[in-house]
Amino acid sequence: MLNKQTKSQTEKRKYHPYVRTLTGLTAAIIAVSGGYAAMPSKALAEKADISIYDWNSFSKLTVPELKPSWTVKVDSYTDQNESDQGQQAVAEDGKVFAFSNRKQVALDAATGKQLWTFGKDLTPSMVYDNGVLYGLTSNHKPYAVNAKTGKAVWQSGTSTWMDTRERTEALIPTPDTLYVIKGSTTYAFDRKTGKLRWKADEASAEGNGTAYLQESDGVVLRTFFVQGALTSVQLNAYDKKTGKKLWSEFGQGEALQIKNGLVYSVDYYTPLLQDYESVPDRKVQVNAFNLKTGTRKGSMDFTWKMSGDPPYERGQGSVLASDGKLYIEQGGKIAEYDLNTYKNGDAPTRTFQPPGGVSGELVGVVQERLIYRDSVTDSELKGVKLVNGSAVQWNGDAPVSQVSIFGKGIYRAQRNGTLLGINMLTSQPVFRVKTGADLHEATLKTGSMIIIQAEGKLIGVKLPASLK
Repeated sequence: MLNKQTKSQTEKRKYHPYVRTLTGLTAAIIAVSGGYAAMPSKALAEKADISIYDWNSFSKLTVPELKPSWTVKVDSYTDQNESDQGQQAVAEDGKVFAFSNRKQVALDAATGKQLWTFGKDLTPSMVYDNGVLYGLTSNHKPYAVNAKTGKAVWQSGTSTWMDTRERTEALIPTPDTLYVIKGSTTYAFDRKTGKLRWKADEASAEGNGTAYLQESDGVVLRTFFVQGALTSVQLNAYDKKTGKKLWSEFGQGEALQIKNGLVYSVDYYTPLLQDYESVPDRKVQVNAFNLKTGTRKGSMDFTWKMSGDPPYERGQGSVLASDGKLYIEQGGKIAEYDLNTYKNGDAPTRTFQPPGGVSGELVGVVQERLIYRDSVTDSELKGVKLVNGSAVQWNGDAPVSQVSIFGKGIYRAQRNGTLLGINMLTSQPVFRVKTGADLHEATLKTGSMIIIQAEGKLIGVKLPASLK
C-alpha cells in the first residue's frame, strides 16, 4: 500500500528535479512488478542480465510410484568407451548379465541374487544368443560362456584390438558364425570353436564403418562411410566362407530387403548431385542388385514434386522399410508404398501428416504406429497411427535421457532421476520409479521384469499387469 503523504510533501517531491527524473522510472517499476517499488538501498541484490521463463516447461505428472524389487551395484557404463556402450548388460531367460569389477556376472531377474561370475579384466561388451554369452577379454579376444552355468565354452586366440579411434564396435552372432566388427574391419569366428575363419577390411573407408551387418544365402553385407569428392555410404558384399569381397557399390545404403536373390538398397549418392533449389522434382531411387555378383537388375523410382516457387527446400527426409512397406518423407508428408507390388509411376498406397513440429527421422513401426525420433526436442519419440493417420506422443515431466519400447510399454528414463512407464496404446503414464540418476542406458526386459540401467547400478522392477 502507498504511504499517505501531506500535500506539501507531495508538492516538494513533484517539483524537486531529482525526484522528477525518477517519477517515470518508478511508475514503470510499479507497472511491471504490480506493487510498490521502494528507493534502492546501498546494498543491491545482483540481478540477471536476462531471465526468461519457459512456458513450455514440463509439468509434474501424478502417477503411482513403484518400489524396485532390487538394486545391485555394477560397473558404470559412463566409465566405458563409447564403443562399449549399449552392450554392457543383457536380460534374457529370466536372468540379467552385466559386469562388476570387470567380471561378468549373472543375476536372477526377479530377485537380483547373484548366480555366477566369470573371468577378470574383461572388456564391458557382450551379446546373448541361444543360451550362450559372447564377449571380449581385456585384449579383445572373443570368448563364449554358457549362460546357465557360467562355464567357458571357448576362448579365441585371435585379438580384434586395433589402435584406432573408430567408435563402431559390435558382436553379431548368426547360426554358425560370430562376427566382430571394428570400424571398417570385419572378423568372422566359428561359433562352435572360436577359430578365426577370415578377416576383411575396407581400406577406402579408413576405419569408418557402420554397425550394420547382414548375412543372407552365403553372402555378408556391410556398409561404410567413404570419402571422396563427395562423402557417402558404400555397400559391400563378402563371401561368407572366405571373406573375399564380391562387390561394392558407392552411394548405396543397407539392404531394405533381400528377396529372390536381389538386394534392394537406397541410392544416397545421386541426390547429392541434384540442383534441388531450382528444380521441384524429387526422387528416391531404390536399386536392385544381384546378391552374389552385384549386377544391377533394375530400380524402383519414387517421385514427387515440391510445391510453391523456387528456391525449393531439399524436401526429402528419412526412408524406412518395415514389413514389406516403404515409408518416405516427401515435402511435408509421409508416403507409404508396398515394396512387393510397386511399379514405377504408382501413387503411394496412402499418405500421412507427420506429428506437428517434428524434425528428425523415422525409426520404426511398433504397435501399428509409425515412430519418429524428434531431433528438435532432444530425441523425444512421437508417432502416427497407421490406422487413421492421427498423431500421438508420449509425454513425460522432465527431459528424456533414454527411451526403450517393449510391446505396448514405453519406458522413458528422464534426467530428473526417474523413469516413467507409459502405455503406448493410450499414451497414459502407468507408473514412476526413482532411479537417482541423470543419465541412463537402455532399459532391459525379461518376462515380467524390467531392468533399469542407471549410473553404476541395475534396478529391477516388476511390471504392473497392464504392461506385461
